Amino acid sequence: MRTVSVATAVARADLRQRAHSRRLLIVVAIVAYVGYQLNVGTFELLYQDTVAGETVDYRGEPTAPYVGLTTGLTGATFVLFFGYYILASSLRRDRTTGFDELLASTPVSNCSYLLGKWLSHVGVVSVLLLTLAVAALTNHALHGDGTTDPVWIVGSVFLIGFPMGCFVAGVTLVFQSTTRLRGTVGNVVYFFGAAMLLSLVAAAFTADDGGTGSIPSWIRAVDLVGLVVAGELTFEALLSVAPEYDGPPVANYGAGATGSEVITFEWDGSSWPGWFYANRLGLAVIGLGLVLVATLPYERYNSSEGSMSWTLGNRFARFTPSIFSRFRNPFRASENASTPRVVNPTDVSLTPVTDRSAGGFGRLFAQELKLLTRGYPRWWYAGTVLIAAVGLSGSAPPEVLVPIAAIWPLFVWSGMGYRTARHRITPFIVASKQPYRQLLAEWAAGALVAAAFFGVTLWPMILETGLDGIVVLVGAIVFVPSVAQALGLWSHTRRVFELGYLLLWYIGLVNGVPPLDFAGATTETVGTVTPLLFGAIGLVALTIALGYRWRQT
Repeated sequence: MRTVSVATAVARADLRQRAHSRRLLIVVAIVAYVGYQLNVGTFELLYQDTVAGETVDYRGEPTAPYVGLTTGLTGATFVLFFGYYILASSLRRDRTTGFDELLASTPVSNCSYLLGKWLSHVGVVSVLLLTLAVAALTNHALHGDGTTDPVWIVGSVFLIGFPMGCFVAGVTLVFQSTTRLRGTVGNVVYFFGAAMLLSLVAAAFTADDGGTGSIPSWIRAVDLVGLVVAGELTFEALLSVAPEYDGPPVANYGAGATGSEVITFEWDGSSWPGWFYANRLGLAVIGLGLVLVATLPYERYNSSEGSMSWTLGNRFARFTPSIFSRFRNPFRASENASTPRVVNPTDVSLTPVTDRSAGGFGRLFAQELKLLTRGYPRWWYAGTVLIAAVGLSGSAPPEVLVPIAAIWPLFVWSGMGYRTARHRITPFIVASKQPYRQLLAEWAAGALVAAAFFGVTLWPMILETGLDGIVVLVGAIVFVPSVAQALGLWSHTRRVFELGYLLLWYIGLVNGVPPLDFAGATTETVGTVTPLLFGAIGLVALTIALGYRWRQT
């Protein structure tokens, strides 16, 4: 009982801290906007089939049960892909502010502390889901069909989304408690893990056309966002208007095909299957169990600080030189301890600073480039060399190599704009003689990295298309570092750029959506206005970064 009491106090304090942040307000506003888009048809639960060579979308009428089901799926999907990045700041804030050192002096156990953080994370998810449910409830009352039933709308949102939030909260604690997963690596691993798991389940039941009864039990067990249960609930309503339907037995979720024929069906609700309650309960229990898993790698101090985390070998290596030094001069230590050295201030002279611009822009650029490209694991540099070798050989098509080259320097770009605030040197920069020089040098270093990675992968296309290919390359070079720097300066964190860039990269480059292909992974953007638009966005972002620096001065 004491553990629960302490955990509740930790959760309450963490929630109060989050409530004071404007970032949570922004997230709540975004969720409310998503709730509005649900009821105007931007995102829907739909079935797709091909009839006489034409794509047909089967959509449900916006009744209260159907809106509740769709909103619940949206909430679970939002929490799955974005919840980790929203919740991850909690433990990081305690480390960066030094609160973890204060916590170590208290009798609060690691289990109580992490359980409190988990409860706080679940509370934040509940606020987001409640915002989404209220937005859907309000919009259905104004624009929906039939009676507005709050039980179906709010109940569906929490039944589908809340256990997903418990699970993501547990995963977040495990990642943030593990040293190697609490940074950019963890952000990338989580995003791809969520995307791959959801894609695996979707591919498994989409390939099955034997009806909802033929769906394997393992697919039901890993139905994270509720797509399978949505299909089971609404499939009979679909067959009532389209008995000839022979597509997959589970509905798709999204905006539907452009220009497709739309046929509507009406679903007024039915009882939830028993296996789905077990599925949701299992997710919540697993999320709570991950709190115990997180206590294993969790350390109250950074592993690079303090003697508590030193291994026996490190301590021996540190202690050995002091032994030899005592053998060389056994009286030095006692002499130094008994007679401390006193320095007369008049004997100390400092070289006066007469020029604050020594070295010029070139030296600053070289230092910024060094800061951007050093300190990464050896495998990252090995991968960079491999990308360069494959790109220069021209043996890989752009749609394969460009996405890899675009994601590999994510470590480099995500530190732009953020590093100066992280290491608290911004006051020194804005007080210098030329406060804009560091910003431009950092941008130039990031642009050089972009030119290197995109250049070695796009040069075959440039040789083939000429000026149009150069425009694609220049647009990518201007766009990526400018947006990274502007978002880093504005947010004081890596996560905003990393999450936005991952989504843009996944949709535009990996899935080959031409309007979002900023790096020329598809040949469809060559000779179009798309690279010009991304280049223009980059120039606007650079202007915003310079304006932010002017505001700082």
